Amino acid sequence: MNPLSFCRVLLFLIFLGGTLNAAPHREETVTLSETRKVAIAPPAGFTFASGRDAEGLIRVQMNNADDSVSLQLIFLPDFEQRFMDGYERNRFLHESFSEFAESSVEKAMQFNDLKPKVGAGTYCVFTDAKLAGETKYSPGEYLHATKGVKVWPGVMVVFSIFSNGTLSKDYQAAMGQMRESVTERSVPLR
Repeated sequence: MNPLSFCRVLLFLIFLGGTLNAAPHREETVTLSETRKVAIAPPAGFTFASGRDAEGLIRVQMNNADDSVSLQLIFLPDFEQRFMDGYERNRFLHESFSEFAESSVEKAMQFNDLKPKVGAGTYCVFTDAKLAGETKYSPGEYLHATKGVKVWPGVMVVFSIFSNGTLSKDYQAAMGQMRESVTERSVPLR
């Protein structure tokens, strides 16, 4: 076999191997109303559950395999598009999650821009002061709580990511989920 043919075969095998090893793309659909549906692509290895709570709000829960990362979403209407404004998002986060700041290592809220593919978003990361310095956590205990909102016209998603590290692959996948996924799909006209 000549060197050029060998390189072509090798490249083909590398491509084929990458294609076979790629995790299948999974997408879940959440129906907000008869005319509004949201597509969510759970990170690889995460479970997915959704439903309406007692107040009629749509909730989504995703956990990684060892439950060291938990992502929770709550969909709220924002018909007036109030939360497209950064000040209003920050105010909502402060009013909703200031108790996390009080019991955190940070003792304050650091507002970060989510930079989503669609819409706008803001989040804060809190480190639990009681768990700081620990290396093992009981089930359901998390060192970090990331609280944030993602908005697009008419919809606000309040999200919480509970994790034992903010650099792990699964935490980064959950954050990527909020930036890249959780997007509205158009509903075909009847």
